[in-house]
Amino acid sequence: MSSCSQCEATFSCGMVDTTTAEACWCTALPTTPKGELVRDADGKAKTCMCPDCLSALRARRLAAANSAPES
Repeated sequence: MSSCSQCEATFSCGMVDTTTAEACWCTALPTTPKGELVRDADGKAKTCMCPDCLSALRARRLAAANSAPES
């Protein structure tokens, strides 16, 4: 089992926790810009998030994009 870098919940990561060739569930989602990833104390990106935290991050990104003033 993997641990979410945001909330520390355990979840199954298809890239790390299995031996099958099947891709992880998160690969079907749009890529998260590196600047928006959770960082550790050294500034290194922690990339794996549980489905709930990744969904929340995507919702925040969408809300921010929708509230940005048009140029």
